[in-house]
Amino acid sequence: MSDAIQPSTIPAKPVVKTATRLSEAAATLRVSEKLALIYLTYVSMAAPFYRVWVTQGLTIAVLNFLASGVITLLSKYSASVKPPGSPHMSFRGAVRDEESRLAHWCVPERSVFLATIRDWFPAVLILLAYRESGLFFFPDSTHRLDYLFVRWDHALLENRWVLGLLDSGAPWLQRYLEFAYSLCYPLVPLGLGALYVLREWPKLAPGGRFDADRAIDRFWTTVLLAQFTCYVLFPLFPSTPPRFFFHDFPGPVVQPIFRTVNFWILGQYGIESSVFPSGHVAAVTAVALSVRACWPRAGVFFGIAAASVAVATVIGRYHYAADAAAGALIGIAAFLVSSRIHKT
Repeated sequence: MSDAIQPSTIPAKPVVKTATRLSEAAATLRVSEKLALIYLTYVSMAAPFYRVWVTQGLTIAVLNFLASGVITLLSKYSASVKPPGSPHMSFRGAVRDEESRLAHWCVPERSVFLATIRDWFPAVLILLAYRESGLFFFPDSTHRLDYLFVRWDHALLENRWVLGLLDSGAPWLQRYLEFAYSLCYPLVPLGLGALYVLREWPKLAPGGRFDADRAIDRFWTTVLLAQFTCYVLFPLFPSTPPRFFFHDFPGPVVQPIFRTVNFWILGQYGIESSVFPSGHVAAVTAVALSVRACWPRAGVFFGIAAASVAVATVIGRYHYAADAAAGALIGIAAFLVSSRIHKT
């Protein structure tokens, strides 16, 4: 009996070890990061069903695998390191400003650097997901949706009140709208930047209390959920940007410099495939609602910018009105779902 193997000396099975490691890794992931991993896995698995080229499918799989690895590593190695007895690192208003700044600088430089990369990395994922969504596209030779949506647009844009406003506001109104459309690119990083401002000055938040980590996670959960939903829906609603198919620009013809810039950006980086629903409108709506929830005064600016982007997409014929409306609804739904998730 003395030679009997004690239970404590039995080596753990590889499966158990693997499950334990996966559980530990999942515990360090944010909700937004889990959402990103699910979407990247979906795209990699769905690629063969959309009849993409083999090389394209392999490229998607490799890029998404690498992106998933970066997400996992950042979640593991960018955790805040606090000295014993230091204040909580969430920068809550209950901690004095002096203590918060001291706690912030007690974090090793490497950890702060990786934490910053972790906060901003979802912006890279949006660009990756956007480019990949352009490969999942089956053109509709009948243009059924295009003809349906343009009828609704003509009923809206050929209204005498709309035409009168465009005429009376020319050329400054058109210039403003083209500038507003260009805001769809920087509004996402500006929204995250607003949360960074609140992290440094939590007194600007309602009640003077602000949990930066939780707010950043909720921000990206909202934005990524809105964007990924649009990308999943793109192949199901094949359509063509109206500026290419109909050339039905309403009101007087104005060519502001921002329109040239917008066309150049779209020509270089746009996927020029399905435009329903509008990912731009969904994203800026999600950003505006997320910022407003943390910083109502700044949310006013972001709300005006989001509304201007939505109008500009239709007037500039980048999208149909149906695209903009669907994008706004998706952004609102993503915010409500994210708020519900982060309340638990």
